[in-house]
Amino acid sequence: MGTGAILAHAGSWSSDQWSYLAVPLAVYGGCVLALLKGGQAEAASPARSFFRQISDSLERLTGFPGWSMAGALSGLTALLIGVIGLYWDVAWHIDYGRDQQLFTPAHVMILVGLGGLFYAGLVAATVATIDRAAVGFSLRGIRIPWSALTVAVMGAGAIAAFPLDNLWHQAYGLDVTLWSPTHLQLLGGGALATLAVWLMLAEARQGAQPTAVGRAIHVMAAGSALTGLTTFQGEFDFGVPQFQVVYLPVLIAVAAALTLVLARLALGPWGAVKAVGFYLALRIFLALIVTGALNHTLPRFPLYLPSALAVEGAALLAGHTRRLRFALTAGALVGTVGLLGELTWVTLSGYGPPSPALLPKIAVLGPLAAIGAAVLGAGLARAFSQGERRVPTASLALASLALLASLAYPLPRNVGNVHALISLDRTGDRAWVKVQLQPADAARHATAFAVSSWQGGGRETAMLREIAPGQYISAQPVPVTGRWKTMVALSRGDEVMAAPVYMPADPEIGAAEIPAAPERRASFVRNTDLLLRETHGGPPLPAALAYTGWGISVALWIALLAVTAIHAQPGSVGFAARSAGILGPKAAASP
Repeated sequence: MGTGAILAHAGSWSSDQWSYLAVPLAVYGGCVLALLKGGQAEAASPARSFFRQISDSLERLTGFPGWSMAGALSGLTALLIGVIGLYWDVAWHIDYGRDQQLFTPAHVMILVGLGGLFYAGLVAATVATIDRAAVGFSLRGIRIPWSALTVAVMGAGAIAAFPLDNLWHQAYGLDVTLWSPTHLQLLGGGALATLAVWLMLAEARQGAQPTAVGRAIHVMAAGSALTGLTTFQGEFDFGVPQFQVVYLPVLIAVAAALTLVLARLALGPWGAVKAVGFYLALRIFLALIVTGALNHTLPRFPLYLPSALAVEGAALLAGHTRRLRFALTAGALVGTVGLLGELTWVTLSGYGPPSPALLPKIAVLGPLAAIGAAVLGAGLARAFSQGERRVPTASLALASLALLASLAYPLPRNVGNVHALISLDRTGDRAWVKVQLQPADAARHATAFAVSSWQGGGRETAMLREIAPGQYISAQPVPVTGRWKTMVALSRGDEVMAAPVYMPADPEIGAAEIPAAPERRASFVRNTDLLLRETHGGPPLPAALAYTGWGISVALWIALLAVTAIHAQPGSVGFAARSAGILGPKAAASP
């Protein structure tokens, strides 16, 4: 795609692209009308009658109390809109660079999705109040399920990141990364909200008699939670990671162990496999939209099926009534056998084979992360069933420390003393890239070594193969003209480096062209110096506000998830609800 075509594409949005937002909203509205027509309840006022009829339809259709399904389905719709917008936006930035306008369809979809979480919590509380449901706590006559509060707070916290993100960009320039503090606050709110939406069904289980439709929605919630936790891997899925490569298997292990252990305990036998089935359907759907319909870079995704089978195997080996034993067994299997299967899929699906130099770290961090996440997943499972031995609080604390350690260890990004003679063998707008390293063995223990090109209308990667000691050539020619950006990427240990091959001039940010010279000597620099050319230094206050907002939000979200899991367990109703005498007839009759 030529420069003019790219600029034209970047500055215009057609009506059919806005349909990706309009269609889900229209389907949601149509479902509301259908539920309203099918309801048989009556109330004193039209507003109450509206919600009572929808609640009645949902309860008869799903077997779950109407408030929980009203909130959960609203939340799942919002999350679907948000995740389409997220993957669309990430693909856009990788393929084209900066946006030419703020309110793009992708940005609006993200905002609507996160705002929809607050709406979902409000809907659940409204229906619970009108139905006089025995849930959560009462505040001035309003009955608020714990899960509804958690979903709403997560949505509000994620939306609060928008002004912080604008402040961050004004201070430090535009950055195309998922892992800035403001982007992580946006991403984290949506990702963790999938767990909170799932807990809505747990909080409603005491009075529920799930139908086939209700059980299917339960599986959808589990698969959505797995999808949500997988979004943190986005930069790896799109092939432009800015952190150590070992994060990919670690993040896979975390998402798999936490979500699939929870799914097995919540859904019963084959629950982990069922959750993966919906996850795969959703990720294939997202890939078809982003790549098939929108013609952007393909977002690859982990398979998770080996991990699901590992969790099911753990249930056979260790049982599930003693949850700590089950979690430890499942975590160990996910972090070893499951992760081996995942790495095989990673190789086959185009990520590229894992470097042998990466395997020792994976062998340590993978099981550590998986066991920690599995124990936390088993802890959350107390919301879904009773009778099994709970996970001790001390074990949950140790699991949290193990998980934090596995995520913190690969965080450093350093630069080694490596230089290169980069030669180009041109063939039209492309070139074969030859790299002669100094020292010659600089890539011997590399965890990643390739030529990467992006923002020229797509993304391309060419592996480097050794043709002589310290001399390498790209597996295929790469683009070196127009708006493409091309670099040699080298990762080894905690060093994440790159050397430029070609960078176009960028007058908007005052960046000069790095021409595609026939031959150039270059020193490797931190990879973000090239991946994030738009960033620059700035005052410390915006960073302090951004990191503080992110930290407070994450701490509050995790605390609310824990409180919701405790109060949502069968047989448990919040103290405020009991003391206010709001137990409904079903709850009052329960032992």
